[in-house]
Amino acid sequence: MTAAALDLREHLARRFPDAIPLAGRREAGLATGISAFDSVLPNNGLPRGRPTVWSMPAIGATAILSAACRGVLASGLRAAWIDGSRTLGLGWDAGPVMLRPRTPLLGLRFAELLLVSGGFALVVMHGIPADRTTLFRLARAVHEGGGAFAMIAEGTLPAALRLRSRYLPERFDYARTPFGDAAALRSVTLAIDATSSGWNATTTLSLPFRSHDVRSALDPGLADRRGVE
Repeated sequence: MTAAALDLREHLARRFPDAIPLAGRREAGLATGISAFDSVLPNNGLPRGRPTVWSMPAIGATAILSAACRGVLASGLRAAWIDGSRTLGLGWDAGPVMLRPRTPLLGLRFAELLLVSGGFALVVMHGIPADRTTLFRLARAVHEGGGAFAMIAEGTLPAALRLRSRYLPERFDYARTPFGDAAALRSVTLAIDATSSGWNATTTLSLPFRSHDVRSALDPGLADRRGVE
């Protein structure tokens, strides 16, 4: 592009912002409320109107994206979570809208309807397989709705933003015995890589580690009746 063309483009951007092609506009990302996470995302947040893919193994993704949903809700916006694996806890009454589809196809349909509605600032999809054709359909839906869409998925799928995460065992925090030996894990540290067109950044986050007793009911759809007479 010639210098004259670049000068004209900059002039149009200042005087007529709507005349700039969509690909050239810098729209503010959807802030998650996790400052260390937002700082490595393009435009300081999850992209709006375009898909984000967190590649498996998505270490810490559930914890971070659920915290992002709570941050979105705290700002007065809506969030939804499609739990295709049906493994998340049932205590989400005060959290995002939770959908547990019976089949993967129904889950994809749920995602498309939520995204195109424009009523949800953030939609997260987990546990539902998707190929490139399906992702293109969802990309069109999120573009039309204008919200942010994050999915945790296997394989390599095209996306406006790609996230990868990995443990940093050397930075784990342990409670110590009186003799200085590691007794119990208190927090884990992970690195998150964010990659987009012309963008590549990494951050580290520490997440608290909590152990849970084994459920008496193996089926996540059944009530856990521990302690109930």
